[in-house]
Amino acid sequence: MANVYKRVRKNGSHSWYMRYRDNAGREIKEIIPQAQTKRQAELRLAERLREIQIGNFDLLSRQREIKFFEIVDDFLLYGRDHKRCPGRDVNSTAKQKKFFGNIPCQSITKPMIENYVAARQKGAGGLGKAAKPATINRELACLKTLFRRAWNDKKMADNPMQGFKLLPEDNVRNRVLTEEEFERLLNAAPEHIKPILLTAWETGMRRGEIIGLRRNQVDFRKGIITLFGQDTKTNKSHRVPMNDRLKECLERLPVRGENFFKFNGKPFKVIRGAFLKACRVADIVDFRFHDLRHCFVTRMRRKGVNDRVIMKITGHETLECFRRYDTISDDDLIRAVR
Repeated sequence: MANVYKRVRKNGSHSWYMRYRDNAGREIKEIIPQAQTKRQAELRLAERLREIQIGNFDLLSRQREIKFFEIVDDFLLYGRDHKRCPGRDVNSTAKQKKFFGNIPCQSITKPMIENYVAARQKGAGGLGKAAKPATINRELACLKTLFRRAWNDKKMADNPMQGFKLLPEDNVRNRVLTEEEFERLLNAAPEHIKPILLTAWETGMRRGEIIGLRRNQVDFRKGIITLFGQDTKTNKSHRVPMNDRLKECLERLPVRGENFFKFNGKPFKVIRGAFLKACRVADIVDFRFHDLRHCFVTRMRRKGVNDRVIMKITGHETLECFRRYDTISDDDLIRAVR
């Protein structure tokens, strides 16, 4: 069924799209750049349907017209509506738009993508400093999704990322804080992020799961935090126990609306600046917020907690993924042989 629809961005701007089927029955979604009103969009759709009816519509010609920035804008609009954290896509596509420019999507080839990878590795082409393989692979994964969506929507005849291999990477983090280091970090942190740091240290929860924590997720009587599917990276729910220290910390937080963690009366969005400052003050180097998840898993294993129990708490579904967070240090090896 042919129709038009509007997508509104967070800044209030909008774009009109039309959806229709060609003579072969293929569903096609197409942005209408010139349309400002629904009436204008409907008129453009009527023109397109007339072209199909009289046989003047050529899908391949239309595909050759579509520019790279068009499929990027459509992809980002979808992300804003359907993704919890679309920020990574915004950063990745900004570099890709700068590299590929406004060339037609059909002109993008695997060698061009390889040139993009080379530019990111060298920090060339005005794309920022040289990136590590893991960062480039995340950007390539974004590009792969971008082209796949465009291909599914019949905006491209071929997907240049089909069969494209990612870079080999060794991105396993081994940074685990000692108890003394964490206490130093906690003492150096601003008051508004101390409960967040303690929650990460004592539960292994991800940053997004923590800063979005709501009161209906916390049962103080049972000492359980429930992470619903909509709150987790894997879209699967699981329960996280609280120890007495964390429970007392959360109970002391003032009741101000649905969210536990707020700053200046508003729910958190980012804590990067405050966290990095705390690390500098505490003289903690080479440490990221996500490493607190590594710390939790490693500490639990050292205390003798069964792997399956730890996985149940952290929400890991495979041992392979779980073991990336279980750091075996030199001290562990020495204690083993002793």
